[in-house]
Amino acid sequence: MLDSAPSTEADTRTRLLDASGPVFAARGYDRATVREICTAAGVNIAAVGYHFGDKLGLYRELIRQVREARQRQFPTPNHDAGDPAQTLSRIVHTLMSRILAADPSGWESQLMIREMQSPTAVFPDIVLEYFKPLHDRLIETISALIQDPTVPDHVIQNLALSVVGQCAHYKLGAEVIEILIPANVRKTHFNVDSLSRHITAVTLAAIRSEEVIRPQIEP
Repeated sequence: MLDSAPSTEADTRTRLLDASGPVFAARGYDRATVREICTAAGVNIAAVGYHFGDKLGLYRELIRQVREARQRQFPTPNHDAGDPAQTLSRIVHTLMSRILAADPSGWESQLMIREMQSPTAVFPDIVLEYFKPLHDRLIETISALIQDPTVPDHVIQNLALSVVGQCAHYKLGAEVIEILIPANVRKTHFNVDSLSRHITAVTLAAIRSEEVIRPQIEP
């Protein structure tokens, strides 16, 4: 839920944020117009400039609130030095939850997918403030699992990005999966818990396999 406040000005600000989400999600940043958003919010067109500076300022604040709400709901797991495999499991589950969790708003997931597919000026902030903490924890955990200082950084980075790619596939490829996999199978075996266990198991197998690690190390 977006921020709210009791004052009239704060109410106008909140109405703009609430109205802009579905518009940006449906039309994308470039095609969405300030007039359309203000009409949906029932406020004067000058309100965007007053509260946010311009359309980009409104969009940036909307993305920030969506991102922070998702981070509060699914925080980056702490690293367990004594059990990095368990940490990996929690990281994968967090990532899958952020990607596949139910979206009561009906537009937040679509908004973030649009931003990933057609990045705007706010995209670097999303990467650094939303993705990087979880990515860094994933790198740290994979390094702890490998326990081999001779393995180059790029191998660890590839393994981490492979985890992210597997998780993202179930969102970006959802329409294909719906055609290929029967509904009863998806319901039982393609939920967040089941998919997290699968991706964790595959990743642990890759990390422990000389056939996966060694060919990536240049002689």
